[in-house]
Amino acid sequence: MKRIMLLLVSVSLLFLPGCWDRSSLRDARLIYGVAFDQAPQGKVKATIVIRNMPSGDRKNPSNEVHSVIGNTARQTRDLLDSSISEKLETYKVRALLLGEGIAKKGIFPHLDVFYRDPRASLNSRIAIVDGEASEVFYLRRVGDTLIAEHVDEVLESEEEAGVLPRTNVQSICPLLLEPGQDFLIPLLRKTGNGEVAAVGTALFHGDKWTGELNRRESVLYLILINEIKKKAQLTIKIHPQHGETPLSYITIDMLKPRLKREVKISPSGGIDVFYSGTIYAKVAEFPEDHLAESGRLEQLNRELSRALSLEVKRVLDKIQRANCDALSIGRHLAAYHPEFWKKQDWEKDYAKVRFHPQLKIKILETGIIY
Repeated sequence: MKRIMLLLVSVSLLFLPGCWDRSSLRDARLIYGVAFDQAPQGKVKATIVIRNMPSGDRKNPSNEVHSVIGNTARQTRDLLDSSISEKLETYKVRALLLGEGIAKKGIFPHLDVFYRDPRASLNSRIAIVDGEASEVFYLRRVGDTLIAEHVDEVLESEEEAGVLPRTNVQSICPLLLEPGQDFLIPLLRKTGNGEVAAVGTALFHGDKWTGELNRRESVLYLILINEIKKKAQLTIKIHPQHGETPLSYITIDMLKPRLKREVKISPSGGIDVFYSGTIYAKVAEFPEDHLAESGRLEQLNRELSRALSLEVKRVLDKIQRANCDALSIGRHLAAYHPEFWKKQDWEKDYAKVRFHPQLKIKILETGIIY
């Protein structure tokens, strides 16, 4: 009986249909990079990078780069499909780039098609380009690395180093639609020697680019939101009397910094946000030395704490001036003070929030020979 049942099951498997939405790679052209730029008369310029796999005597893959102009992102995709042999597929996209014009006008209309397409690669890294995004892809390759992979690897490396936030197409989707919280997107710039560099982060309010942080300020932002997984390195000027010589600076590694945030509402309705906590660090470089002298380490801790608190305050002011609530103060108020939140006009009231960073640095290690 068991043999008969096994035979019937085996035979029935032969008649089961395959996956209805499967797609043969032999009939597809894989897109590895997509860029959108603002075109004249409100139109959009789409640029794609297609991977050509080696065949015959060719050993290395190569890129094809194509650009078209259309009314919408979806229309540009159709135009590209009609002019390129075989079917275009987006599930291998590794980098989505948005040019300066698009970013300042609003990015959501150009992302909508990705969120509606079940085949879209939502884990694609996303970045803003200071200038024309298409110019990055027309580099075609940097060294021996094809351009889409190079952009992806640059962003991944900066994420691992604790310089840039981990950002992809999926991660910003809920933030685009969430009142009371904004976001940052990595900012790229084409360099003069034909390469692409991550220069910081673009600050967004809603879906519009409103300001930017440089690499150093981006690190401080990640510390504020407790997104440093391993360590963050900063070089801080603490002895300006030495001018611009190495003796003015100290470089420290901050070890998994974790800060506490407290949001308070005053009786008059003012909002105060306090950041506090002790950041443990080790000295990576300090040319002035003399750390073994009595009381020197305690003095250095005080100097670093004061310098870092002042610098964090400047970063907070810069984020606030861009009207970018990337610290999700509005979301906190909506969650914990809903009645107070309903009375707020966050477009105006966010600018009135008072930030108070009170950070402490405590050096645990000074080097192997000290």
